[in-house]
Amino acid sequence: MTETSGPRLAPWVGPANAVLGLADPLLRAASRFPVLQRAAGLDDSGEDAGFLDGMRTLHEHIQAADLTPMGRIAMRMEVGRRLTNRRRVRAVLRARPELVDSPVARPVFVTGLPRTGTSLLHGLLGHRTGARAPMFWELLHPAADGAEAAARRFSTRMLAGLYYAMMPAMRTIHPLAATEPEECVFLLPHNGVHLTRVPMPGYRSWYDRHDFTPDYAYLKRQLQVLQRDGAPQWVLKSPCHLGHLDALLDVFPDAVIVMTRRDPVAALASWCSFCEATLRMHNHRVDLAGIGRTWLDFWTRAADRAGAVRRDTGADVVDVDYADLVADPVGSTAAIWERAGRPLSAADRDALAAFAGRDRRRAPGSHRYTLERYGLDEATVRAAFAGSAVAP
Repeated sequence: MTETSGPRLAPWVGPANAVLGLADPLLRAASRFPVLQRAAGLDDSGEDAGFLDGMRTLHEHIQAADLTPMGRIAMRMEVGRRLTNRRRVRAVLRARPELVDSPVARPVFVTGLPRTGTSLLHGLLGHRTGARAPMFWELLHPAADGAEAAARRFSTRMLAGLYYAMMPAMRTIHPLAATEPEECVFLLPHNGVHLTRVPMPGYRSWYDRHDFTPDYAYLKRQLQVLQRDGAPQWVLKSPCHLGHLDALLDVFPDAVIVMTRRDPVAALASWCSFCEATLRMHNHRVDLAGIGRTWLDFWTRAADRAGAVRRDTGADVVDVDYADLVADPVGSTAAIWERAGRPLSAADRDALAAFAGRDRRRAPGSHRYTLERYGLDEATVRAAFAGSAVAP
């Protein structure tokens, strides 16, 4: 692959950060954790204590990072939203206690290395009758209902528009829409996506030691809120599940795990390019070689953990090759549902074919990337993933 330039911020972002920088002391004061906690209406007692401890740890590392003013505002909103959602989800469950006992039956979790077809497969699997993939706006605002839902859809559309306005390359790298399926990491308090926005070695060390069982238990509670008007078979997706299959299966023992496989060289190069874009949106400086080191280590560890869970538990995992998925999306999806004991109807197959056709027609332009830009090479990456649970 030839060397390429990286993703670039829109020209207006620099001047906007310069103006916002004049208010940096106010931004820092407004971003203090006690301020966010009080605004969310949470206290350190009872069921929220562990959640708050973890969010406080995340917040401390965010505050110490070299964020731009726009990055600081974005991360303040991120932490604040998660705190507020915690209170609102709890309020829904208090008002409707029967939801706590509503089953989240046989959920499907799509995982694998990033940039390996997980988004395509997520959308395809959600087109079976009775199945549903949560939409981006729902993941940001799981407790919203009724008239509020329309307002939240609108605000999420505005957020996606800002995302593209700041970094136009994101239309190609990671298309985002309020009413399209998105990763369920937005429902997990802790996930690798935080690290795509802010380089936080200390948080990464904490993350590697963290017990994710409470995170998945909270994911289940939010799904119970989202299914308050009727329970679908949930189709969920995130590469971040790869490193936490043990916690996931503790909370969702009947889950269907679907693991995508693709050449890790292509997958990691594409992921590093995505991370460069998101880091540039939030930080003053970006360490390109640091991106390569960080994410090669992150994903090899996650793949090793996934392999250990498969060996130790005999977990029933459906493997999907990226090339097969791209060549025959309908057939690949049908085979997964057959394996899960939910064969597709003729109408389901027609809906899948229509979706696959639309997805191909609206596919964005070329996303160019190289490993070398991030201080990596093919031999290093292939050696790191040799024999891995995610290698094709």
